[in-house]
Amino acid sequence: MNRSLVFIHGRWAQSGDWVGAINTGLESAGRDQLTEDVDIVEVDYADVLHDVLASMPEREIEVTEPSPNYHRHQRMVRLSMHPFTTRPTSPYDFFPKEWVTRFLMSRMPEIQRYRANPQVRAAVRASCLEQLPKGDLLIVGHSLGAVVAYDLLHYLPKDTHVELLLTIGSPMARRPWRETLQEFRGRFPTSTVTTWVNLVNKGDWVTAGDGIHLWYPQAIDTFASLGLGMHGETHYLASQPAGVAIGDALTRAQTRTHR
Repeated sequence: MNRSLVFIHGRWAQSGDWVGAINTGLESAGRDQLTEDVDIVEVDYADVLHDVLASMPEREIEVTEPSPNYHRHQRMVRLSMHPFTTRPTSPYDFFPKEWVTRFLMSRMPEIQRYRANPQVRAAVRASCLEQLPKGDLLIVGHSLGAVVAYDLLHYLPKDTHVELLLTIGSPMARRPWRETLQEFRGRFPTSTVTTWVNLVNKGDWVTAGDGIHLWYPQAIDTFASLGLGMHGETHYLASQPAGVAIGDALTRAQTRTHR
């Protein structure tokens, strides 16, 4: 199987050097940097989100059994990510989280459009599915892209396997998102997704320093101190926990390829 590293941007198409940031994170984690045999894919849905209202046929979400090695891989990943799993105190802990939610929603109309309109979500999903490669994928979803990636997992074709979903700067701990994504509760596709790591900057105003494991139990919450207000994808991807998650997933995918 081909190995592909897929990046799904937030509400605007990203402009930072996310590949360079990943290599920085890999180096800080003591892992090998990206090699030429890893395909780099950037999924762009900005035009659909901002301009297009379309729909696609809904597909029934299947409830699948975990792959035979799912729980073993979960234990391995939790062990390697353990140094980063203790939640630090966030500056936003001193404010009611509903204030953070209202501020987030009022400043980002595109997020409201995606959250409130099933047609927009279906159009974004259709656009992203067309751009996804087949084979072994490592998917990185930033901000709104984390939500888009989580949605996509439930509609992947049979010949696609996700070695890692890495969500960074995800707003999914906020109540409006939990309500929107309720349809997926209890239906996480453990047969096609090896592991999900969620990385939170304690000073990120979008996450308010909160993890998501309480509402999405398959997610392994990890934390970093990247600076107050820092939400950009390059800050996240250059961090050590991102390097550990991506580096180890690349190794697992390569091992499976050579079997």
